Amino acid sequence: MLRAHHPFDVPADATTLTLSADESRHLAKVLRARPGEAVEAFDGRGGVFAGKILGGDAKALTISVETRERVPAPRRRIALAQAMPKGSLMDDVVRQATEIGAARIFPLASERCEVRLDAARAAHKLERWRAIAVEACKQCGTRFLPEIEPVRTPAEFFASLAAETRGNAALRLVASLEAGTRPCPEIMRERAAEPPEEILWLVGPEGDFSPEEYAAARDAGFVPARLGANVLRAVTAAIYVLSVADQMRQFWDK
Repeated sequence: MLRAHHPFDVPADATTLTLSADESRHLAKVLRARPGEAVEAFDGRGGVFAGKILGGDAKALTISVETRERVPAPRRRIALAQAMPKGSLMDDVVRQATEIGAARIFPLASERCEVRLDAARAAHKLERWRAIAVEACKQCGTRFLPEIEPVRTPAEFFASLAAETRGNAALRLVASLEAGTRPCPEIMRERAAEPPEEILWLVGPEGDFSPEEYAAARDAGFVPARLGANVLRAVTAAIYVLSVADQMRQFWDK
């Protein structure tokens, strides 16, 4: 099944829709789609419109709307605040977090990050990450695009959380190498009687968070959690914590 992203509202009585130039070009030029082929357009908010390619060109393909479906978002969201790893590894984090089902992704420029972005590069990276998330949705079949926030410092990130009103509805965990940290499954099991609406994980860079950043995280309500017996790379830790969170929310919703 060919898939395309169509983030725009589709009227209830619409029988056709026209894809954007980028999506049309991808289908026509990269995938070599032809009229009559089945295609599924998703809006990233749970809506899917299935039909066939009717015609057009690489600038504007038109597809029929033969069936439509909208599913509700998962009851419990998982989110990731990731201090940017070196090189292009944040691309991998965004791609895999989307596949697992993260609802929010917060790229962070922490004290020990090797990546330093000026405003222009940060804006370019954000655009790239959002495009990667779209492609990941097409690949894995999820109907929900994650919200990818602009790059922030940890202090700016914690300040933004202070404005949220989730309170006890959110479980905030920071992957920690500090002594005395408890295992993450143990902490999450304690919430079984009152499962959180969101599980938000905070993961540091290769050089880990500084002591001051750990202290600020605790002040912001993050509980230090140990991931396992081994020290994980930043990207591995991100996928680990999201996988655990996804399994826990499925368990809680049984």
